[in-house]
Amino acid sequence: MNGQVPTPTPAASGPSAGVIAVRVVITAVTVLSCGFFAWVAMLRVAIMRRDRRNWLLFWGQLVLNIACLTTLQERLTGHWISDAGMALLLAQTAAVTAYYLTVDIRHHQPAPFAFAGPRYHPPGYAYGTATTVPNPYTAGGPGPGPNPYAATATPVAPVPQPPGPRIDQVRAELDELSDLLRKEPREGEGGR
Repeated sequence: MNGQVPTPTPAASGPSAGVIAVRVVITAVTVLSCGFFAWVAMLRVAIMRRDRRNWLLFWGQLVLNIACLTTLQERLTGHWISDAGMALLLAQTAAVTAYYLTVDIRHHQPAPFAFAGPRYHPPGYAYGTATTVPNPYTAGGPGPGPNPYAATATPVAPVPQPPGPRIDQVRAELDELSDLLRKEPREGEGGR
């Protein structure tokens, strides 16, 4: 018919119970340990995503975690450095928890609809068929006139798939336009 129809992905009801259980356990461990085990959440993200950025975030967070924990020594009790270290550890806990939940939820989210072709189609345009355009100058009155291409319309031959879907649409439009321009002039029209 006209245009492309979204192709639904296989039915996915969301993350499994195991994924949710792991998410809850890691979040609970991070929050209940006041950030002492925040590195576990970042390690999970780094393993799950397997990219350089998340591994760097994991190592940076681990170093910051150890630095904050060294300020919590008994000999520094009551000193401003201990208070700053604890505040930074709690802020790190909140940031790591939010980042972990965001990445984990996005990672296990079902994929959106996949389109089989271009998303934009001009109004009234259909692949491989000639369209009837109303002609206000016909003697038949205000209705649409006869379609001179109806008897000679040929479907557009399929084209090998290039890298982008938009290229297919443009190529098909150009092929159709080329076919129309090669035909003989209509009655009442002079040659060029």
